[in-house]
Amino acid sequence: METPRQTQTTTSPSAAPTVAQLPVRLRDLLKREVCLDLSRAHIEAALNEVERDAEEIKKTRPPFLFLQGKTLRSEFQTRENGAVESLSALSQGLQNVAAAQPRIRTWVEDDLETFLRDSQPAYQQGLATHRFGDDWQRALVRFDQRSVGLRTALGHVQAALGTVPRGIALASHTGAFECLMPARQWGALFDYELVFFNRVADTQRRSVSLGTDTLKRMPEHQFAALIARWARMEGEHVRRSIMELRAQLELAIMDARAIYVAEAALASGGGGRSFVYPTWEALRQLMRLEIDPNEVESVVAETEHMVTAAGG
Repeated sequence: METPRQTQTTTSPSAAPTVAQLPVRLRDLLKREVCLDLSRAHIEAALNEVERDAEEIKKTRPPFLFLQGKTLRSEFQTRENGAVESLSALSQGLQNVAAAQPRIRTWVEDDLETFLRDSQPAYQQGLATHRFGDDWQRALVRFDQRSVGLRTALGHVQAALGTVPRGIALASHTGAFECLMPARQWGALFDYELVFFNRVADTQRRSVSLGTDTLKRMPEHQFAALIARWARMEGEHVRRSIMELRAQLELAIMDARAIYVAEAALASGGGGRSFVYPTWEALRQLMRLEIDPNEVESVVAETEHMVTAAGG
């Protein structure tokens, strides 16, 4: 789910959002993605030109250079060294940009998916009626990522409980409390997947074309709220609560994933279709019109630093 890809068939949104309608974080990430694309295109063009120049320099190398006059040797070596240094600098720049692009695209895709789910009824309707096979496949991948993230975060909380003294609430223990924050965040992300799943199920029930063959609603467990309560609880009570929550979580994952797989298979039967990818490309083109070329370099440098700080 890292990069957008070309699909065999795409469905153009009838009323695609504008850049101004995007949430602040998504707009910022999209700008960074486009700046990286612009920078990469510029670097690749410059690299091709320098490579051609380097080849020309090799062709003009005087025979028996060591026997030539000092001035001629110096001029040639200066040109040759300059080409080598330019190639090295451009190659490093291209490597840095290429390393940042997958992470930024992943962030953009995730935020854009949420934004379109919440703001574009046509997207929800298309998923409900199995029009967007590619997007159903992406939804399955996203659900799996949320599931793994929450499981892992709960494991970190459970491991931290061993360091909490008896009678101490987790909010009073720095290490354990720090583990609670990401667990709560993953819980909220997982909760959202179930809420949206139920919104699609409700849309299906209102669709005459599907008859009675519709999704069943999933229980909305509100895992984030349950995890938040652990901050006021002692370690032993949290340990028992984790066991109960994990049992509920595994049942929710098993039930929801089975339906996700079935829906994705139904939607894929009509070929690859997407609502998200053409919307994403349209927003990229709109963002290109808003970017000041003079700020691309600074935005790219800041973005590369941001990605590195996030663990590359």
